[in-house]
Amino acid sequence: MQGCRILALTTKGNHFYHQIEYQTGDVLLFGSETAGLPEHIHRTIPLNQQLRLPMQPNNRSMNLSNAVAIVSYEAWRQQGFTGGK
Repeated sequence: MQGCRILALTTKGNHFYHQIEYQTGDVLLFGSETAGLPEHIHRTIPLNQQLRLPMQPNNRSMNLSNAVAIVSYEAWRQQGFTGGK
């Protein structure tokens, strides 16, 4: 994935998923539903590429498939729904 920007979704993210401009070739990286991203991978992603979903104060995280759907759809929307009908 040389030359691709990796965007990691994490509860520790500094930016909301909708506050960045997605680019063609971006890679969305999600961890497991129960544990998130392993720490050794988490440390390799620049802070400005660590994103999070807004959550209610007492909720820890969201179902992984829902998170993937929300973020990937936003990235596709920003790209003008390229390839869609």
